[in-house]
Amino acid sequence: MRNRIIFIAIISIFISILFNSIIKPNLGRGTHHILAESTDLSEENIEDLRLHDNIRSSKIISKYGDKMKESRDVVDYNYFNLRKGIEVAVNSEDEILRVIATDDELKTSKGIKIGNNDTDIRSAYGNDSYYRREQGMDIIGYIDKEKSCSIEFWMVDNKVELIRFDESLMK
Repeated sequence: MRNRIIFIAIISIFISILFNSIIKPNLGRGTHHILAESTDLSEENIEDLRLHDNIRSSKIISKYGDKMKESRDVVDYNYFNLRKGIEVAVNSEDEILRVIATDDELKTSKGIKIGNNDTDIRSAYGNDSYYRREQGMDIIGYIDKEKSCSIEFWMVDNKVELIRFDESLMK
């Protein structure tokens, strides 16, 4: 009986390690959004761009101009490079649903920018994060379940390479 308990304990530990180190990081973003604890992102913005801002608003046109060209051909969304290092995705009503930052001068509302590490991120946003992998990059993410948005920090060698702030329902 004792050997059976030890065997079950070892198998349980092995399955837990397997799930947490191999399977869980490779689950889809939506699964992580369900499993992760919620973080308040209600004040989040990048270069004063907020989700649901209208790309044709005077605030955005005065800062970036009105001659925006599409940067990607994606079904359901239009992507625009507002300037080097900042790209947005908008819906058919021209509302911003995603902000992608790659410029090392840009900061999130909590001061995280390109080049910061995971310790910086956790100090700013807390420990209620999720971890996943996509396109060969490690991703630390936070979800605001009340506001239905998330912010993700795409990492290479433990340094932020890309920041993605978007609606949780974005594909």
